[in-house]
Amino acid sequence: MKKYLIEFLGTYFLVLAVGISGEALAVGFILSALIYIGALISGAHYNPAISLGAFILKKISGTELVGYVIAHIAGAFIAAVTVLFVSSLPLYIEPPLNSGFYQQLLMETLLTFVLVLLALVAWIGNPSNKSVATYSFVMGFGLLAVTLLGENISGSVFNPALSIGPSILDYFLGGASFKDIPTYTIAPVLGAVLASFAYKHLIQDAD
Repeated sequence: MKKYLIEFLGTYFLVLAVGISGEALAVGFILSALIYIGALISGAHYNPAISLGAFILKKISGTELVGYVIAHIAGAFIAAVTVLFVSSLPLYIEPPLNSGFYQQLLMETLLTFVLVLLALVAWIGNPSNKSVATYSFVMGFGLLAVTLLGENISGSVFNPALSIGPSILDYFLGGASFKDIPTYTIAPVLGAVLASFAYKHLIQDAD
């Protein structure tokens, strides 16, 4: 149960940072801190795409995957409620109007691939003899980098929970952000699958 609670809290504070600040630097730094807190307990995924990568590599079970994803979505939902309470504005990441669906899908897939592969290499694929500090550092700066790269094309989500959780609240408020869930779910899943394949066939044998 501790690992699910850590995943819930980590996702909550990560999404809260997105909703309150939205600044890539702040979000990257808070991710580093949250990973440092939770890495030895749950692996500090805070993202269903990363949990899917861990599942494909058989680092977590199917039951754990479901528990992680539920914790992520619940954390994101409660974070969205908090953002609404403190700012009176709903948390809604809208894709930029100057790009189309397929451009957004490609960008989210490619950059999620980088983020998930980084997580697998830095810790999840083989945590033995790996440094928590290094894991937290590279993931924070990795998220900062991919966010800056993708924000003008896809909105830089890379995390289905960040789309699904706030969209649930937005739906009850009469919003329509749920229409963007497919983009922000399909692409991270594809990115995670490709990253797991790349890790297995390009990197794992070198560990």
